[in-house]
Amino acid sequence: MIPAMLTTLSMLGAAYAASVQPVLATGGCASINSYSPQTGSAENFFLAATGCVNVTAPDQACPIEGFAQTSVVLQAAGVTGISEGYIAIGSSPKAKDPMFCNDAASSLLQGLVQMGENAYTPEPLSIASTPEAALLMWGAPADAIIPVEFYHHYVDGVQQDGLFIGANNVTTWAISEHADPDATLSYWSPRLLVPGSQNPVTGAPLEADELVTYIKVAYF
Repeated sequence: MIPAMLTTLSMLGAAYAASVQPVLATGGCASINSYSPQTGSAENFFLAATGCVNVTAPDQACPIEGFAQTSVVLQAAGVTGISEGYIAIGSSPKAKDPMFCNDAASSLLQGLVQMGENAYTPEPLSIASTPEAALLMWGAPADAIIPVEFYHHYVDGVQQDGLFIGANNVTTWAISEHADPDATLSYWSPRLLVPGSQNPVTGAPLEADELVTYIKVAYF
């Protein structure tokens, strides 16, 4: 269920969020439209911000609705190697990095991410277990992550279109814009709104610059 704390965000945004019931999708990668039973895997899909809401704006408008994911490096190893990073939403609607799903892999979801200078490889993705920074990560140690899961959304008992990512029955993400000095474009960093994700000092469920979104499996 969407965390109850979201009901304090805004009348419109909270009413929409509270009406959505995430239900865990069974069958692993088979829930993805491009799934191949012969290989037990799926490709030709990406992740996109969907149902994005600016809870502080009168019209609730979100500037990145439908925008797709990119990768952000957090920790570099050596001169060119990269050991850790997270998935963000790009600031251009044309940016669509491919994702992969493999039933036999350590993590169902894998992303094509930067692992060296001009080198991109598929890496398993998981969600950071720190509640206030539950990023969709690769390269984090096993004791610092929880598995990413696929969910269907139900409203009033009716399954909605699409497949969404989350964990522990939560599919709502807070997302905020960042401008990396070394990047040509800004990007938006999502964190899953798991219990305990509120600001530890103020208790606020969102920071002042954060929007609320779901992250949906989309297709090329």
